[in-house]
Amino acid sequence: MIPADRPSRRIHRPAALALAACLCALPVARVHAATLPAGLAAKLDARLLPAALGASPEATPVWVGFRDKGEQGPADLARQLAEAEAALDPHARARRVRAGVAPLVDYLDLPVHEPYVEALKRLGLVPYGASRWFNRVAVRAAGAQLVALAALPEVERLEPVERGLRMRDVPAEPAGMRRTAEPAGLEATIALAYGVTASQLAQIGVPALHDSGYTGAGVRICVLDEGFNYYKQHPALRSATIPRPRDFVEGDWNPTDTLESFGYSHGTLVLSVMAGNLPGQYVGAAPGATFLLGRTEDSFSETRVEMVYWGMGAEWADSAGADIISSSLGYNYFDDGSLTVADLDGHTSVVSRAAEIAASKGILVVNSAGNAGNDPGWRYVMVPADVDGDSLIAVGAVDANGVRPGFSSWGPTADGRIKPDLVARGVSVWCVVADNDGYSSFNDGTSFACPLVAGLAACLMQARPAWSPRTVIHALRLTASQALLPDNRLGFGLPDGAAALNWTPDTASVPPDAAPGSIGMWLAGPNPISASAPWTRLRFALGAGLAPPRLQVFDARGRRVVQTLPYAVTGADPRGGRQFSAAWDGRDDAGRLLDAGLYFVTLDVGGRRATLRVITLR
Repeated sequence: MIPADRPSRRIHRPAALALAACLCALPVARVHAATLPAGLAAKLDARLLPAALGASPEATPVWVGFRDKGEQGPADLARQLAEAEAALDPHARARRVRAGVAPLVDYLDLPVHEPYVEALKRLGLVPYGASRWFNRVAVRAAGAQLVALAALPEVERLEPVERGLRMRDVPAEPAGMRRTAEPAGLEATIALAYGVTASQLAQIGVPALHDSGYTGAGVRICVLDEGFNYYKQHPALRSATIPRPRDFVEGDWNPTDTLESFGYSHGTLVLSVMAGNLPGQYVGAAPGATFLLGRTEDSFSETRVEMVYWGMGAEWADSAGADIISSSLGYNYFDDGSLTVADLDGHTSVVSRAAEIAASKGILVVNSAGNAGNDPGWRYVMVPADVDGDSLIAVGAVDANGVRPGFSSWGPTADGRIKPDLVARGVSVWCVVADNDGYSSFNDGTSFACPLVAGLAACLMQARPAWSPRTVIHALRLTASQALLPDNRLGFGLPDGAAALNWTPDTASVPPDAAPGSIGMWLAGPNPISASAPWTRLRFALGAGLAPPRLQVFDARGRRVVQTLPYAVTGADPRGGRQFSAAWDGRDDAGRLLDAGLYFVTLDVGGRRATLRVITLR
């Protein structure tokens, strides 16, 4: 990202391409023998240096990050931003306005500069993924191709694509032993209106919202998952509103493959928990919502998968006007060991950073906590469930009695925040059977708890259209079963739809009295920071007895740009807590003016964290 007042550069692309072509034409031995120029080596992540200087022809998945988005000075940048705002989907615009996103568009909304992508193609590379939020393209490159990429003046950074193990649901019983319920054989004890789903919906108070007329109508839910076989054929899903879906893995518009049943039906099961609508037999949590289906996973194999497509799905959800992302996906055990439990801070992994950005665009992200609770090496939540609870709801699992099963991942995060945020039924969840007209309760995992909460949130959004996603989160958490004593097994507990519907938000602009053990942070403005408003001011309040606070600033890539932001005590409150104020001028610790973009001001107090998003336009 670059500030609007940065002078435009003249890039001599023909000469650069000639150099790149020469480097590609060099025999591998000569590339290996040569000393890589310092300027090129600086662009390469250290993990890529052996491949760049080695003799192996094996291609490496690489993110190619660009220096800018092709803008030619402040006026051109202003033009591009105006065009991006004019092109906003009306639903996306309304969502951003409701969430208080200001400005409505920023540098992250601008697309990757197409001539830069064409330069990669002229090197013989085939982009298979792209991110406007991170301004980069994914390719597979080997040896001299990495050096050729580094030689392009528009290329700022080359990094390996993150690869990790994806979350897998608890193994089901063998197909021949599975018990399924057909429509003609429903138990008499099941409520007539909901059929088999009555209990799992009642456990989190969904019927109370339905009874009030709120079924998620007008709310768009983007489901990111592995495959959606038969998503329009099952009787309970035929009436669902589903615009044209996307398959980011294969790059087309068909997220199904009925000849490949393994794995391709998981998204359909998740979808049914929300979208099912066959009264008396099977009803989902938000049958009135509109569903955007995005296939972002390749398979359920044991191999590590690339997290390119999740980010692409999140960006598509943003541009398509999604209000909610429901993601029954999670990742751990990165291929190169670059992610460890110590990195579960909500900022480190690429999918966590993408989830944060999605939240900054006014999207409520609901994600499975993970099924690693019994893993001695990683019992904690997976990424992106580690993102701050004001931006993302991490959903854990319970059984019909509200008891947490051993597989459900738990907290805290590496920086001490409570996870999961909420829980819902994740044991014996009733889903459709994708390839016939039946239903099955042999579905265990936080994958199925997640859409229950996402559907509940959609109904609440319909009921309270003026609420921002953050307010919806607060309503669900502060009225849940463990709101007064949250823990790292169940978080704030089981949500209660009726209580959330009747919850009254606090005044967001005025810090309340600081109760013992509480923390809170508020922007006092302005936001964004610009040449005419060079500082943003914030306030925060701490309850009595807490450790000294620490303010830091991170960029959208999770890099710490301000180690310690100064603050001042502004007064005490009646409960013995303290109130503070601070200001930030968009500069790093060295006093350098940072590039335009999205930044996160974090307040850390004794392992607890609150986060605010700040936009800089300079």
